[in-house]
Amino acid sequence: YVKEAFSLLCWNIHKEMGQHAFDARFGSLIAQWRPDFILLQEAVLDRRTAGYFEEFNFAAAINIGLRHRQFGVLTAARSPFLRTIGLKTNRKEMRFTTRKSLLITSHPFQDGTELTTVNIHAINFVSANIFIEEIERLVETLSGIDGAMIVTGDFNTWSSKRLEYLKNFAKMIGLEAAEFENHHHIKRRFSKPLDHLFYRGLKLQKAEAIDTGKVSDHNPIVATFTTLK
Repeated sequence: YVKEAFSLLCWNIHKEMGQHAFDARFGSLIAQWRPDFILLQEAVLDRRTAGYFEEFNFAAAINIGLRHRQFGVLTAARSPFLRTIGLKTNRKEMRFTTRKSLLITSHPFQDGTELTTVNIHAINFVSANIFIEEIERLVETLSGIDGAMIVTGDFNTWSSKRLEYLKNFAKMIGLEAAEFENHHHIKRRFSKPLDHLFYRGLKLQKAEAIDTGKVSDHNPIVATFTTLK
């Protein structure tokens, strides 16, 4: 079950799994924060991946598949998975390269209710209108889901229009935006933050961005929550 007090780590890791600097820092973060959920963007899936998550269940939504390794978003949880939904964007970046992916998972609380997590790497290198179109698809999917929810990841909100629409998205499905301690460590482009965390049906105790130097081109965010009961 998901505990009444639990923690989450979210990080765009820039495909760094297997690199010594990443492996060492990732291990120290897990030891320090003991997260109950880990939501990664640009994760690597190959024969070594399971070794990172020996204490977790995990699932992934792939956006790039090669012969011996795949890439995408990965969600790991100490609690069971009830359902997983993986989605790719309809549109490709720059019309001819890759699609982005997101992963929706559900996990049980002991009282029979569920926590939904959404791990997203939003589409980049397209117009704001295409970005909005893809987020609207997510709204349609999430609108039928009740209960506690966390939506987090790399939203690629580097323009005012993208950022404004993301705020509207949160309002549409009743989400609050987390405010981060050390928010200056959040990855920015054109002075706009790219990584966000939204939630509902939970009490946010703390959210923080952690400086990990140059391990990835993003820094991780960690958050602790308690249930409202």
